[in-house]
Amino acid sequence: PEAVLAGMADAGFAVTHLYGLTETYGPAVVNEWHNEWDGLEKGPRTAKKARQGVRYASLEGLTVMDPQTMVETPADGETIGEVMFRGNIVMKGYLKNRKATDE
Repeated sequence: PEAVLAGMADAGFAVTHLYGLTETYGPAVVNEWHNEWDGLEKGPRTAKKARQGVRYASLEGLTVMDPQTMVETPADGETIGEVMFRGNIVMKGYLKNRKATDE
């Protein structure tokens, strides 16, 4: 959340915001910071810090979809969906857990 990122910045921490899943090898997307954002006011700067979306090169695909219809959601910042990954860093199934793999 933006409030946590703002608090960390106020405490002197330089946070790199990234996202990953248990099913992927490490983080999969990162907030690619632009140096010109350092000069923004605190609110807009923290809003930029909260964003993610630059995928790591090892991912074939990264998108947000409606999990029921499997249709890609619009990139409008409002529509809720599920992050979906494709690539060789995504596990094929859950080790020794057939039920979870089938789900």
